[in-house]
Amino acid sequence: MESVTLPFALRLAAIIQLLSSSALRGTTFNKTEALCHHLQQAATAEDIDPCLQSALREVLDSWQSVSCHPASIAVNHYPAIAPGYSTH
Repeated sequence: MESVTLPFALRLAAIIQLLSSSALRGTTFNKTEALCHHLQQAATAEDIDPCLQSALREVLDSWQSVSCHPASIAVNHYPAIAPGYSTH
């Protein structure tokens, strides 16, 4: 993946967006790759709080163990409280 220099705050926003998207619609190969890239870049950023750096590294380690098929796609998950939808 091509490395783009992003401000740290923008990189964190990308991480949050990818985590949210994965939680709501499921993870995919491309989202996982992008998330790991952003986490790696954020975890190696200079002048960040050591606790934040440690947390980013832990999250990166977890996401690097995720394996998605390259052709995976996101799916819609309907909330259980919406009329007409239920979960079993």
